[in-house]
Amino acid sequence: MSADELKLDALEIQATELRTTRNTLFDQIKKLKEERDRHNKTSKGSRDQAQKHRTERDRINKKIQEIKQKLGPLFDTLNEKNNALDEADRVIRAEYRGKPRKETVQKDLERIEWEVMTTPTSQMLGREDEMLQRASELKKTLESYKSIEAKQGLKKGVLAERRVTQGEIGEMRNEIDQLAEQSQEHHERMIMFYEETDKNRAKADEVHGRYVEKIKEADVIKQDLNFIMPQVYAMRDGLKASDLKVAELRKMNAKQRADVMKKEAVDKMGRGEKLSFEDLRLIYGDED
Repeated sequence: MSADELKLDALEIQATELRTTRNTLFDQIKKLKEERDRHNKTSKGSRDQAQKHRTERDRINKKIQEIKQKLGPLFDTLNEKNNALDEADRVIRAEYRGKPRKETVQKDLERIEWEVMTTPTSQMLGREDEMLQRASELKKTLESYKSIEAKQGLKKGVLAERRVTQGEIGEMRNEIDQLAEQSQEHHERMIMFYEETDKNRAKADEVHGRYVEKIKEADVIKQDLNFIMPQVYAMRDGLKASDLKVAELRKMNAKQRADVMKKEAVDKMGRGEKLSFEDLRLIYGDED
């Protein structure tokens, strides 16, 4: 086996090894791409879920703000009712101040009227005007209680209105508490999915880094093959031409082969190339 054939075998073995390494890299690149895409898909899914919970949280928070805006006027109304009740209590206490209990006045009046009705006229002489005057004063006192009772009636109305307002405020607060719990749940799930998104994105980035490195390794193999294969093809073509030349010479008779070889020797001399002893013999030797 010639030196060129030995070199060609070595280059072809090297090329085969490079192709094997390249194919292995291609398989690794494919798997890394699939893994990276899988992490990216999972990351996108987590991000979509996070956005979904974020949107729902924001919608609920907006509703809470709307309810709070309605609470403002209700608290103003409640303050007005409380102030009205405080004023009513002040007025009623002021009117009650210095007055005996209504029950006591009522009993005193009934006692005087009963005494006037049941006491003989002879015994009432000298006391009748006094008792009638006392009865008149007691009646005026009882009449004054009607104003207080009217104010107390108004106070009861305000109390009822305040209870309604307090009920509305309580219902809204309960609704706010329930909505706040829902908002917190969506917020926590949003955070959880965003964390999952970051984890999967980090995994995808790490895999993508390895993917890029494998591509770089494959590019190096490609460059090596691009350097070796032209040599292989050239040597194959050279050896093939040499084989064809030998085969053609074998088909000729001795005289034809000698003529061809002599012509090649003359051409070499014409090109100024170094001539072998055999070349000189062909050029200058005997014709026999």
